[in-house]
Amino acid sequence: MATKKTGTRKTSRSKASSASARSRAKLNAGDPRSTVIAETASVIPWLIKFAVLGTVGYFVYRAYTNRFEHLKENKNYPASNISDAQAETRADAIYSSIGWFSNDFEYVKQQFVGLNYNAIIKVYNAFGKQTGTLFGGELNLFEWCKNQFSSEEIAQLRFLTNGAFF
Repeated sequence: MATKKTGTRKTSRSKASSASARSRAKLNAGDPRSTVIAETASVIPWLIKFAVLGTVGYFVYRAYTNRFEHLKENKNYPASNISDAQAETRADAIYSSIGWFSNDFEYVKQQFVGLNYNAIIKVYNAFGKQTGTLFGGELNLFEWCKNQFSSEEIAQLRFLTNGAFF
């Protein structure tokens, strides 16, 4: 008898579950909104994955393209005529001449006077990427000079650096 009761319970449960499944199927077949909701719910995990991967990809791309690349000194030219500390001081002096709306060209020009090729490389590396004026963004030394100064002022800097950088 115990076997019959268990079998009966199983059949009654399976009949009840199949009846509820049939009623859900009838409701779903008659209502197009429920099929749209079900399909939308199946797309949401893919949208989340796409958003997460896209965000991570964007930050990796920005980190790679916005990096600062140090220039190497050229061994074919004479050694630098300033030390690393002097290059750092000149780079800081150039950065201090950056204003929100204007820049002190004469002060920047003084920092380039007397420097040889490898010394300018040292100043460039010491400058790194700095935030410039209000709309300048992060620029290296040469980009910042080209962005902020007129063509005549760039010609003066080109003369001071023997045309190597500007």
